Amino acid sequence: MIDMIIAGYFEDDDADELTNDPVFKSVLEKDALASQPTVSRFFNRMDEDTLNWFLVIGRALRKKIYSIQMPQAVILDLDYTFLDAYDRQ
Repeated sequence: MIDMIIAGYFEDDDADELTNDPVFKSVLEKDALASQPTVSRFFNRMDEDTLNWFLVIGRALRKKIYSIQMPQAVILDLDYTFLDAYDRQ
């Protein structure tokens, strides 16, 4: 799931497209990956504890990456594409 998000796949439906992706299977050393229903069940079971574990994983990944090279800058890309626009936007 984390690799899916890192690669820019944010929707449950993207999982079906990646289920047999050769690059993902090779990197993760798996014969097949989770299907869309499996990913949906995962998201539906998320709770505060799950989100806290994602924070722990994120910190560990940043620590690993920053040990290789510390970024010179952090860029925040704020995109309103997914927000509905009403009235005088």
